[in-house]
Amino acid sequence: MTQIELRGIQKFFGAVQVIKDLNLKISDNEFIVLLGQSGCGKTTTLRAIAGLETIDEGDILIDGKPVQHLKAANRDIAMVFQSFSLYPHMSVYENIAFPLRATRQSRAEIDSEVRSVAKTLQISDLLAKKPSALSGGDMQRVAIGRALVRRPKAMLMDEPIGALDAKLREEMRAEIKRLHIKQGSTTIYVTHDQIEAMSLADRIVIMHEGVLQQVGTPDEVYSRPANLFVAQFVGSPVMNVADAAVAETASSVSVSVGGVASGFEFPRALLSKLNGHAGGSLALGIRPEGVLLRRAAADGFVPVETQIVEPLGSFDIVDLRVGSEMLRARTKSGFISGPGEKVFARIDPTQAHFFDKASGKSLEVRL
Repeated sequence: MTQIELRGIQKFFGAVQVIKDLNLKISDNEFIVLLGQSGCGKTTTLRAIAGLETIDEGDILIDGKPVQHLKAANRDIAMVFQSFSLYPHMSVYENIAFPLRATRQSRAEIDSEVRSVAKTLQISDLLAKKPSALSGGDMQRVAIGRALVRRPKAMLMDEPIGALDAKLREEMRAEIKRLHIKQGSTTIYVTHDQIEAMSLADRIVIMHEGVLQQVGTPDEVYSRPANLFVAQFVGSPVMNVADAAVAETASSVSVSVGGVASGFEFPRALLSKLNGHAGGSLALGIRPEGVLLRRAAADGFVPVETQIVEPLGSFDIVDLRVGSEMLRARTKSGFISGPGEKVFARIDPTQAHFFDKASGKSLEVRL
């Protein structure tokens, strides 16, 4: 079992604080993805766990034992970088075997381990080749094999497929997921790519300016964002967010955006769930798939005008003008022929989110 825990981690580079009171527990065999923009502190966090960066305050525990004072070589953790960092004069076999040379294992034991890892990574036929003869994807497989061969307590990956082209990235995502399922090792993976995070992670750790914003499964961070940053960082296209005014009507609740008098209809239960925020500084968040369109007028639908249509193959993204605001909707391909069409829109109350604009925090409204 390999459990990793970060307690109150603080890290400064000079006067700049890059990690701010970070607390995180990672379970045995869990695949954790650190996700955030460049400069948010995710790679520094990974390097601190590996022992490649010191921390100024806090504790890093592996299986319950503090390791922040141990050198990287004594933490029994393997790291895979974006650059392949293979020895060009060595064969694939020799590159993978290199970490085992210092362990004083017999030649037969080393050979067995190397061939076992190569079989797992499906690179057995490449063992005699030099790195210069390999594709980018195969070179990264070799780099992963070199990290895996000594069976570390945990595997740390810093944007390992960021340098590959789109097709290879897709292949390597599947390969890394397959490898994790087979090996069952505790894995921490750093990326700024949402697709990688959503497809690979058991849980996603979202960071912004050194502060942990939310920890949750891919579904949780997408469907229940903790704050406005997460809401507008996770998802493509990002969540629509607009200033909202809430008013009670005779039969329902009206939520208007963009200064439009005719608002979107919501159940009356919304008022009680907003807990007094209805008259305050409120923002409405809705994913594009939660904006429903019709060509004909219907109860609960308000008139809007289409602005831009982005055909994306199996679906389109349509920009809608709602007063002074712009909302994006996801429609079936070809539903809107072009800009300037008059259509009718409704917001699905079950997919709507409300945020306190002052704090940015979600109000966790569920209808």
